[in-house]
Amino acid sequence: MKITTHIDEKLLNQARRETGIVSQREVLETGLRNLLADVKRRRFVKEFDRFRLNLTLAGLKGSRG
Repeated sequence: MKITTHIDEKLLNQARRETGIVSQREVLETGLRNLLADVKRRRFVKEFDRFRLNLTLAGLKGSRG
């Protein structure tokens, strides 16, 4: 999809330098993928943070069959 938008040139250039990515399109796509991965990771942590396991090393060693 083609869109026209205004992006902070300094920010874009810094992202290109730091990542070594040459293409502006690839920098933007990588940024969007990383943003979505971060959102999914936070959602996962929030969901599974509700579970509390009371595990000890001794308990785990004792549970071996």
